[in-house]
Amino acid sequence: MKSYLKMCIIPLLATLGLGGCATPDAMVEVQGEVWYRERMALPPEAVLTVQVQDVSRADAPAQILAELERNDVTTPAPFSFVIGKDQFEAGHTYTIAAKITVNGQLMFINTQSYRIDLNANEPMSVMLNRVGQ
Repeated sequence: MKSYLKMCIIPLLATLGLGGCATPDAMVEVQGEVWYRERMALPPEAVLTVQVQDVSRADAPAQILAELERNDVTTPAPFSFVIGKDQFEAGHTYTIAAKITVNGQLMFINTQSYRIDLNANEPMSVMLNRVGQ
């Protein structure tokens, strides 16, 4: 009887002990700043939009994982996202996209790709270029 209890209870206790050690999903912080070269103040109605995008599929629009919008746009403009690591799929490519609009009209946008490195701790620096008038 004792050996039967050992065979049943010890694995049960080990399982319960491991369950107590489980940690919540790891979080990834993607942070940096958006800036533009032009020395100009933007009007108060300017809106900065920054997105974390999955751009893995060339034949489909980017999938937006996270987005922030803010008024009172200055340069540089900091951004920060905290996203569960389980939201990122192995083998996929993730980027930061940013733009500034004024009254719905595009004024600045990033023209190069800013790839997210999930293992990097360095803040990103995203440069925006002015859209032709």
